[in-house]
Amino acid sequence: MVVNFLVFSYNHHVENRTFASIDIGTNTFRLLIAEIHRQDSTDNYSIREIYSERIITRIGEGLQESGTLTRTAIERSIETLQKFRDIISRHNVYRTSALATSALREAQNSASFLKEIKEKTGFEIEIISGDQEAEITASGMLIDMVKPHSALMIDIGGGSTELIVLRNNQPLLKQSLHLGVVYLAGVYMKHDPPLEKDLNRMGEEIAQQIASVAASFKELLSAETILIGTAGTVTTLAAVAQGLSSFDHTRIHNYKLPIETVNNIFSDIARIHSQERAASIPFEPERLDIIVPGTLILLTLMETFSFHEMTVSNYGLREGILIKLYNSVVGREKQ
Repeated sequence: MVVNFLVFSYNHHVENRTFASIDIGTNTFRLLIAEIHRQDSTDNYSIREIYSERIITRIGEGLQESGTLTRTAIERSIETLQKFRDIISRHNVYRTSALATSALREAQNSASFLKEIKEKTGFEIEIISGDQEAEITASGMLIDMVKPHSALMIDIGGGSTELIVLRNNQPLLKQSLHLGVVYLAGVYMKHDPPLEKDLNRMGEEIAQQIASVAASFKELLSAETILIGTAGTVTTLAAVAQGLSSFDHTRIHNYKLPIETVNNIFSDIARIHSQERAASIPFEPERLDIIVPGTLILLTLMETFSFHEMTVSNYGLREGILIKLYNSVVGREKQ
């Protein structure tokens, strides 16, 4: 559902309009305000970023145990969305779209949460399916990239991991796995440092879930298929691999992350205390527990599908939301 939060009456061409997208993730809420442009000759998109923000809210915290969103997580999330609303109000935003994923698909109290958001922020949030999430994310991931002939695209999120096979710019197979870093951390990272038996059990669950869909994906992969990944785990690993002390989009987007590096990072961070882990990950301290299951998901995916490296995308769902919003506006104006 599109939020008509701020609509201005000027008649500029759609290319010159500013759009906003909000990604309501299980771990992180992301806001992007940008202009989006389509290159008709290549069917590619580019964005001119105006404002970007991401805040770790952990809306999915405790969801696995109770089946509901906790009051503390709800209050954190509403406070974040109020901040996003105030930011959007300071820009000439033509349309805003906000989409929610895994946590709100599963929570028993999602409806009351969405009602409270509407009352306190004005945002109307649409909960999308795993298949929709995969497809929208895939479209966003390819911004400012040379489009591959064949790719396996992965999004390691807070509540789920999305897989999509893309060939000739067409999605052939999509799958949402119940493998999210917040969920796995809640089940297997209860001790600091984590227990060896918990790491082993976590690895077994990850391997089993990936194995359950591996055959159908392998049928569609070829020697020219490349692996492209996005979301916080992937971009954090790209930063750690390069020894970055702060987040740098120009160093992270399109970075080639070798499997040996992923394996080495996992070996370095998995069995140590979170305070020690902080020395390797000097930014986003909220990620110090969830980086372990996220890294293990990525490592298992790379091993299962025999990829020696992954291309990192710093774009994903929120950029895909912008593309979807842009095309919906263009479609309406052509009618």
